[in-house]
Amino acid sequence: MQAIDSFIDTLTFGQKITTETRDRLCAGLTCLSVEPGADILHPGDEVDGVYFVRSGAIRVYYIDAAGHEGTLYWIEPGESCILALNSLFTEIPYPAWAAAEESGVEIVTVPGAVFRDLFSREPALQKFLFEQLSERVFSLLRRLEESMRLPQEERLILLLLAQADEDGIIHLSQDKLARHLGTIREVVSRLLRNLVSQGLISLAPRRITVLDRERLEKLVPEAEYPVT
Repeated sequence: MQAIDSFIDTLTFGQKITTETRDRLCAGLTCLSVEPGADILHPGDEVDGVYFVRSGAIRVYYIDAAGHEGTLYWIEPGESCILALNSLFTEIPYPAWAAAEESGVEIVTVPGAVFRDLFSREPALQKFLFEQLSERVFSLLRRLEESMRLPQEERLILLLLAQADEDGIIHLSQDKLARHLGTIREVVSRLLRNLVSQGLISLAPRRITVLDRERLEKLVPEAEYPVT
């Protein structure tokens, strides 16, 4: 429990809350490990807690009427899901899907009633929520602009750059990339082969490696990195 309690200190508000607030948060903390690819939330779910990512990442996405998926955003360590927070405070059912990414995810949860009570009188928690909201709104607007303005190859490049680790490796299958972008595998496969032919990436089963990040970035010169 001590290790979970110390997680609070790593959050942006961890060093700014009162001792009383910290004690109440820690008293209600629970930790949950989710297997890779497993769903965490579905459309229509009631949200009764606040979820913080401790390790791994959560993908929040939608599925359109034709069955195509599209990523809304990722939740990284230290972050929470703004759609879940909105559902908690408004009592509106969750509107999207949320699933653990390829490496799985560890989530720390705070009971909704506890968080709502503390939020009403703790400025640091209020600031955290509004910062999360602001970041997500701008992220979604940027993603919408990209989907309308950029060709699919540039959108794919942005995704590769955002998902590459420090060694340039992306642990995502072509099917998963297609779902992220809301397209089909055949389109992604063709675009990837084009990048391979230019010596920019290499392909292996369920793994893509960025070979020349600088040249890849020049193909989308107006973009911001990373895209989440």
